[in-house]
Parts: sequence; structure tokens; C-alpha cells
Amino acid sequence: MSNLKNIIKVEGRMSEQGADRAGLLLSIAALIAATLLGMAALIGAIGWVL
Repeated sequence: MSNLKNIIKVEGRMSEQGADRAGLLLSIAALIAATLLGMAALIGAIGWVL
């Protein structure tokens, strides 16, 4: 059973500080993913040559 107290209202608003933090976290995640992908490519190339 649902109850009015259990309904969470989400309006999609974000403060400027929250948006900055979200952008920073996304950029860090992208940097980590790119680094890991580059390392995997380097390891694969070394394995292919040897």
C-alpha cells in the first residue's frame, strides 16, 4: 500500500554547487576509464609484440 508520506517528490532541480560536484565526479570517472583503457591497450600491444 502506498501512502502520501511515502511519495518522494523529485523536480529535477540542482543547485550550482551540486552541478559542479556532479561534473567533477563525471570528469574524474572519465579520466579513470580513459587511463584504464589506455593501459589495457598498451598491455595488449606488448603481449601481441612478444
